[in-house]
Amino acid sequence: MGTAGAAALLLPLIAQAQSAEPQPSPNKADATVVVVTGVKASLRSATAIKKNSNQIVDSVQATDIGKLPDANTTEALQRITGIQIQRRYGEGATDFDHRTQPAVTIRGLTQTLNLLDGRAVFSAAGSRALDLEGIPPELLAGIDVYKNPPANIVEGGVGGAINLRTRLPFDAPGQVISTTVKGNYYDRADKYGGAISGLYSNRFNTNLGEMGVLINAVYGKSDYRQDAILVGQQVAPTAGTVSGLPANGKIPLGFQIYDDNGDRRRLGLAAAFQWRPSDTLLITAQAQYTDYKFDRTGAYFYPIDNYLMNPTTNEAIPTPQPGATWTFNDEGYATSGAIAKQTYESGRFDQELRTHTGNYTLNAKWQVSSRLKMQFDLQYLQSVYDADRNGLVLSQHKVAGENPNTATNQEVVTFDLRGKNPVWNVDNPAAFTDVSKYTVTYIADSLTRNTADQTAAAYDVEYEMEGSFLKKLHGGLRATDSDIDLRGTWHGVCLYANGADPSCSQPNGTALPALSQWPQLYKFGPSPDFFDKKTLPGGVLYPEFVGGSGLWNSLGATYALVGAQRQISFNPADITTLNEKTFGGFASADYGFQVGDFPVDGNMGVRVVQTKLASVGTQFNADGTTEQIQTTNKYTSVLPSFNVRVKASDTLQFRAAYSRAISRPNFDQLSTNLSLGAANQINPKTGHASASQGNPYLKPITSDNYDLTAEWYFAQNGSLTGGVFLKKTDGFIYGDNVPRTFGGRTYDTATSTNAGNGTIKGFEVAYQQFFDFLPSPFNGLGVQANYTYANSDTSFTTTVNGAPVTKSLPLEKLSRDSYNLVALYEKGPLSGRLAWNWRGKYFDTTTGSGANGTMQYQAPYATLDASISVNVNSHISVSIDGVNLLNRLGVTYIDTPGQPLQYTMNDRRFGISVRATY
Repeated sequence: MGTAGAAALLLPLIAQAQSAEPQPSPNKADATVVVVTGVKASLRSATAIKKNSNQIVDSVQATDIGKLPDANTTEALQRITGIQIQRRYGEGATDFDHRTQPAVTIRGLTQTLNLLDGRAVFSAAGSRALDLEGIPPELLAGIDVYKNPPANIVEGGVGGAINLRTRLPFDAPGQVISTTVKGNYYDRADKYGGAISGLYSNRFNTNLGEMGVLINAVYGKSDYRQDAILVGQQVAPTAGTVSGLPANGKIPLGFQIYDDNGDRRRLGLAAAFQWRPSDTLLITAQAQYTDYKFDRTGAYFYPIDNYLMNPTTNEAIPTPQPGATWTFNDEGYATSGAIAKQTYESGRFDQELRTHTGNYTLNAKWQVSSRLKMQFDLQYLQSVYDADRNGLVLSQHKVAGENPNTATNQEVVTFDLRGKNPVWNVDNPAAFTDVSKYTVTYIADSLTRNTADQTAAAYDVEYEMEGSFLKKLHGGLRATDSDIDLRGTWHGVCLYANGADPSCSQPNGTALPALSQWPQLYKFGPSPDFFDKKTLPGGVLYPEFVGGSGLWNSLGATYALVGAQRQISFNPADITTLNEKTFGGFASADYGFQVGDFPVDGNMGVRVVQTKLASVGTQFNADGTTEQIQTTNKYTSVLPSFNVRVKASDTLQFRAAYSRAISRPNFDQLSTNLSLGAANQINPKTGHASASQGNPYLKPITSDNYDLTAEWYFAQNGSLTGGVFLKKTDGFIYGDNVPRTFGGRTYDTATSTNAGNGTIKGFEVAYQQFFDFLPSPFNGLGVQANYTYANSDTSFTTTVNGAPVTKSLPLEKLSRDSYNLVALYEKGPLSGRLAWNWRGKYFDTTTGSGANGTMQYQAPYATLDASISVNVNSHISVSIDGVNLLNRLGVTYIDTPGQPLQYTMNDRRFGISVRATY
């Protein structure tokens, strides 16, 4: 049988391996050298990837071995047009309590696919994403972003795909030895951290063929401190209680502080072996392992039961201080004043997270003939996500059930929001450090023990055509088998003078235990120089845990001290067990033809994938009995794609692209566990009893993606590109209350449903250039600039008392406007970068602290980062850098900037590093 006959038999098996641009690195090891040095070289490499790709792609490259242009993998992505990131705890990162919400959005969508050397990867947090902040950036050679993925890319991201590229021994012509030592200083935490990394790579000719080995190791530690002041929602006071109150005037319900600090430790290991036994066969084995540990201490000082409720409207009634002087902004919100009857609590919630992920792969690339290539790929992914959390509350309440009319300890709060930074204090500062005024009211513990593993096998074939419209045919198969086990508890105990109460059911007036009997359970706060020492300079008391080696042991000792019982095992309701199998294939074709003087090329294809989900859970009946339940769900997705490029000249080209994509539901949304309420407890508006369940029958979110771009590459390091885009999404997942039948009875079931759709549209423009035409030394100057406009409109339908209700909201976490402006310099041994990143306001949530169902927004935010590097000689370079140089204040507000909710300060980060490469 000839090669054409072999191709004819193989091509009907078409499905995904990882061919084309985001394929596993072995496919391109013999054609692409990714060891780039210097700013110009990194831009040149990224530009070449974008220009020569047969699809729309943006890249960021390491300027040297172990040196992405940012100190964090997530932060490096913010330089790419259309990408926006969240910042938490001093870095580009996601919120600890929302680990399934990635810190990175592509055109406003968090449902992105993460690839490692072209292979799909995810962490065991419960989402479909890899924990990018846990990936040491020193492991990476570059990052590619596909906003309109074609059929040959693994399915799984309606936002797009992010491919992290590591290094391989055949990337370099010979031996490479590199090591970097870096030290960092974090000014608000007043602590030092740093990282050390080393890489060895070499290739050898042997009697068995050419072989190459690579070992890359990184260890780093960083610290942070995050200070915040929170303003309670502003509401209308009782008439006549505030002098000078505008007609629409409102005042805050209270004020609190949030004092957060901790550290991160990242360990990354990568090893690769390549063997070319002949000119037609390349075998590559890779192992990548990351271990991420995040320790966080979060302390809060906040008012409790500091307002009454209007019995007629069920709205809060604030308590202004009689005779106080007030000021208001143009919208009627108070900007200074005084609030009475404020009783305070302090809470401490520490968290200790450890996640590690191993990715182990074997790839064989076979050049069957001059036209036919085959690739076989095996992958095993294993991830563990462990989190321990605690909670301890000190209160100025003396007995259970106190309110503003009965509380013994009350203070008057004065505040002023008109200056550079907000300020609040109390008339009697000593009251907040008086141990006799505090009781111990609550202790909590939480465990998370998640595991996930995936086995994937892929095969693809590529056949080059000759002398026809079709230039190349691609096809392949991919099958995966994934097991996910999610185990999580949250357990709290209320403390009273007569003992611990797991049900918190003691009657009002029951005495609370005095803090004075346990002097080891408090410490003084807030942190030094908290908000310029102007807020609560007299200090407060924070909870402290009994000493121990790690959170687990200290929490156990604290529970024993207060006579409470921990929950250290998982109940059936705490466990979600899932198995997911996929089998899919793709067929695509590269084409090319001439229209007059203009070459036209591109690719078209379709991907078909079937997903099967099996879930095991427990049904909890109202009479206390339980029974095991099993569910299955199966669906097939057809995902076409089309890309076309018109080359108007050697430097000017235009593209159009269309694709359909899916994002499967997060694993934590697919739980089978079911709780049935009592049959005689009926909702009178629906006639049904109540129930709650995850939703193992959820369908994937889908999107249709359209792009038009223009790209002008006017110099080796110069380009001007722009494009418009449109995404139409369907199946967004929201919480709902829907009728479901169990055992012949209908229940109003609190669950998640595919209830929403949306449209995201906008445009992007990017420009970069080095001004080589300027006289020396100015010919080392360069600039990068990009701007993204993205507008969204989403709607979802939920059930309220049995009737559908439709709501419209913008996408969460999407800024309509964002841009980057980077000044560059590279001349001789000196290179530098001054980077300004800005994103406009964005809709944050309707459920955040203080939002109470209103619209919560994040105000515009910007960071200024800088770095300077000097090559001492051909082997040694020294760099210094700084992050968040302007120390910008983050602001969250409710509905309008006139009603601030939270002000946040983070560290500035300063670093120095020495790199040696041989």
